[in-house]
Amino acid sequence: MLATPSATVDPLLTSPQRIRRHDDDMAALRTLQEMPPLEDTSIQQQQQQYNTTTIDDSQEEHADDDGDNDVDTTFHQMMNRGSYLRQLRLLALEDERERQAAAAQDIIHGSNSRVNNDGVDCEEKKEEYEESLPSSFPSDDVTSLHDVSQERMMEDKVRILPTTNEKVLDYNSYLAHQRYYDDLKHLDIKYMDFGNIINARGDVDGGRLIVEQRKKLGKGGVCWDAGFILGEHVIAHEEEWNTKSNSAGAIVGDGNGNAAASTSSSPPRIVELGAGTGLTGLIIAKATESDVVITDLPELEGLMEDNVRRNFGGRRCLQDDVVAGDSDESSSVTLLTAHDRSAARGTVSSRVLRWGVEEDYLGAPYDVIVGADIVTSLYDPQALARALHALSGPDTRIYISGKARLDRPHEEFDAEMERLFERVERIREPSSRLRSPDVFIIVAGGKRL
Repeated sequence: MLATPSATVDPLLTSPQRIRRHDDDMAALRTLQEMPPLEDTSIQQQQQQYNTTTIDDSQEEHADDDGDNDVDTTFHQMMNRGSYLRQLRLLALEDERERQAAAAQDIIHGSNSRVNNDGVDCEEKKEEYEESLPSSFPSDDVTSLHDVSQERMMEDKVRILPTTNEKVLDYNSYLAHQRYYDDLKHLDIKYMDFGNIINARGDVDGGRLIVEQRKKLGKGGVCWDAGFILGEHVIAHEEEWNTKSNSAGAIVGDGNGNAAASTSSSPPRIVELGAGTGLTGLIIAKATESDVVITDLPELEGLMEDNVRRNFGGRRCLQDDVVAGDSDESSSVTLLTAHDRSAARGTVSSRVLRWGVEEDYLGAPYDVIVGADIVTSLYDPQALARALHALSGPDTRIYISGKARLDRPHEEFDAEMERLFERVERIREPSSRLRSPDVFIIVAGGKRL
């Protein structure tokens, strides 16, 4: 990141003389750079002389100000010239960075397609823009400018609600750069705006999804990478478990000669364990014809209910009239999901389900069971495997996502799953736009009696 040479705002930065000043500075740069370099020995001698100057020398200078003040050593001249060059260079780089960022923004935001609103081919415009970079900049500096511009463009878009100062993240802006994957990257975000959820055919007819986070609830109150990845993976492989995704209404197998549990006349029933915010189940219900139940402990029931109500029914919603500091009505942000609720392809509800409490296993067996990042040291991995077994039928498909953090819980979980189910497969490259490393998905089926 380039540093700004001074905190003082140069009035020329915003004046019509800015281009002229840039050209003058660049001409000065070329002139100064063409000056012959000083001899190394001369530099050392002058530096030694500069460092050994005594108070007596200073007093002698005061004795004859008119004479000695006119004399400047070669070393002083060199130091002043270096300082001047650095100032000019920083100002020139700052000007070019601002111009490049503005041009790149025009290229990117001109249109969603390859041609912008002025009918100009964006690729051609980008090439012209790159060719227009001043030749006086060395290639390393041009690369640096590109990096700075990309860094400024590749940032999370976060809106601030004016009444509560709560943050709303445009999740697609994060997906565009994915520069970091740490677990706590979005911990301070109140609302995650996932936009229109994409189904297996690439359509976005399921509507918009906005999920609330409550970090005070701990791990369960936050959206995790493994939850988003699992939701997109299950949608991408809908043909494995959803017979209604087959246009002919035929029974869809699981790839091993076994028919899926549901018939073409009824949507598959899906339960999510350890749902927390409900992200995975909500994504699936938006994009697939399914009946989803998201479940977790009693302390998370309120959060699940609010996210279901916000995205699938009721009158509660999230609203922001205008982004703080933006007076342009065309860029007003209205985060309302009410108009998208009827567009959801599936249905969703929430309730409490505690692993190992059989009276909570209502509705079993389910056609599909999902769980995101629920194999941790906080819970008993063997109890989770037994709960999956109790909620399953002979044709149930299970999708459990995880992120490698501690090996021991996963080893215990895998061993118990292999004992309880005939087929257990680990997918190391899930089908998702989010490329978070170390996230994997376990697919299981074939309940052993």
